[in-house]
Amino acid sequence: MPEYLEVAFGNEGDDNVYIRENLHPEKVVITTQRKWDAFVLGVQAGEFDHFVADLED
Repeated sequence: MPEYLEVAFGNEGDDNVYIRENLHPEKVVITTQRKWDAFVLGVQAGEFDHFVADLED
């Protein structure tokens, strides 16, 4: 089974974002919508590309 992340957003009025790995669904990381948005902007800007620069396809 491939490993991947699952992301869920809270209901209206719940500013939380819930993140977990499909292989370990009992472990959930909770962050805020504001922090999630900053992370996504960083990914789009290439701020994390150096983490995968040496990986092969």
